[in-house]
Amino acid sequence: MRAFVATVTLLALCGWLPPASEARQASAQLGPPRSADPADLCQQQMLASPEYQALKSKLPPLEPGSQPSQAQQADPTMATPQEAKLVLSFHQKYVVPCRQEGLMRSSTMGPAIVAILVESFARSDASYLRLVERRMSWGEYNREVQALRTDTRARLATAAGRQNNPGLEDLAQDARQRQAAMVALENWKRQQQALVQKQRQLNPGDPARLNDCTYLGETVTCTTL
Repeated sequence: MRAFVATVTLLALCGWLPPASEARQASAQLGPPRSADPADLCQQQMLASPEYQALKSKLPPLEPGSQPSQAQQADPTMATPQEAKLVLSFHQKYVVPCRQEGLMRSSTMGPAIVAILVESFARSDASYLRLVERRMSWGEYNREVQALRTDTRARLATAAGRQNNPGLEDLAQDARQRQAAMVALENWKRQQQALVQKQRQLNPGDPARLNDCTYLGETVTCTTL
């Protein structure tokens, strides 16, 4: 379970997958392999996208187990207007749908996982916005990505450990976590709206959509607006 959560989360954040051994473990936990696994399709589409091909020296790498290089983390340059347009296009065409798929699948693991995922999405979107608005350099962006990946992975591991060792206050804890997840979903939606507004300014001819997600019952349900 933990490997699958890490796979979906980090893919949805920045198009990154953990080492192949973890991906295989996740597949085993989920049952027989499928020819059109959403995580695999997301990675393939990101890698092949013209946006990624144009920005791959700048964006955090998509290869399994990779982190931003030292050169990427030290890059003092700001995003050019063309790079900002490409970043927003990449986010809209690939990150948004991958996150929606990953969140809905992972939400069956409980509200603690949902809250961690959604909080990480909001933080990632805030970084995207600062990057395209030239309020942070490429190097600062890559350092934030690395820190976010590390923090998210640690939080998911802790949450999974608690699920494997349930306590006596499970019902009360579950209610608190569900409330935190719902608050996180609202915060994420507001952060998405800021990116959508920027997308409409810089790429008026491209789609500008956001995930509107609700958490009723056992799973998250998302629609694209």
